[in-house]
Amino acid sequence: MSTDLLKDLLWVEKYRPTQLEDLALDPETRQVLSAYLAAGEIPHLLLSGPPGTGKTTVARIIHHSLDCRVLSLNASSDRGIDVVRERVGSFVTAMGIHRWNLVFLDESDAMTPDAQTALRNLIESYADQARFILTANYLHKIIGPLQSRCQLLTLGRPPLKERFRILQGVLTAEGIEAPAPVILSYAERFPDLRKMLMSAQRAFLAHGTLPSAVVEDAVSGTSILEMMTAKNWTGLRRLTTDGNFDPQQALRDLFWAIPDDHPRVGFLRHVIGKAVHESGFSPDPVIHFLGSLAEVMEG
Repeated sequence: MSTDLLKDLLWVEKYRPTQLEDLALDPETRQVLSAYLAAGEIPHLLLSGPPGTGKTTVARIIHHSLDCRVLSLNASSDRGIDVVRERVGSFVTAMGIHRWNLVFLDESDAMTPDAQTALRNLIESYADQARFILTANYLHKIIGPLQSRCQLLTLGRPPLKERFRILQGVLTAEGIEAPAPVILSYAERFPDLRKMLMSAQRAFLAHGTLPSAVVEDAVSGTSILEMMTAKNWTGLRRLTTDGNFDPQQALRDLFWAIPDDHPRVGFLRHVIGKAVHESGFSPDPVIHFLGSLAEVMEG
């Protein structure tokens, strides 16, 4: 299936914002970005925040607004030092007719420390002709020297009102009628805009109408704690098969769901707190989630 056809079919691509004013941003971040675009100049940028908050979309809007030639890489696959030295290095050193050679590194927190160090050196050496835009889901995985050379902009989860507005706008554009409570159920269930739109589109294609989001099946810290206490391993595994399951968020929810008067409160908070920290480094977040719960249940 061609890329153009996918863009026509998938709401997340078809309605991806192309202007800052269409994005769900906090006022300060919007003002900062607007000032950069008005000036036609940007510093090196590090866009941080959870998935579905618009980091990649912001980067695209920026480079489409500047006088630049662009190299776009997904750092989760192009993550090694050789990619930085060869592809990025040769790109930023080339002279051209544009003001900037702009390198966009999506998911840069997946890059190895050596690759990040090499990237820092390129940023320092070619600041007069190159700009870098990095995105990261986990800021702590970006080395300090690289962070210090970029302007950090943190993108948080859009507020409920904005999520409702965006989904309502997409449904209107698609000619789909849905009551406000139904739209609200998706906005409440999915703080991740990408997941919200994909789930709503999948539900519409399956039913020919937009049913309410299945909020009763949403994962909660309390429900996870109950299954752990009952040693319901089957139920815990079933949770992870939901396409909307976020292992790191589930661990956070579990941590805050542990009551102060729980007989094992200290042990539980220690193990789960440690698991939250380590989840950002795990190559398989689901296995890490289940392994952490197994440690609690057997401890």
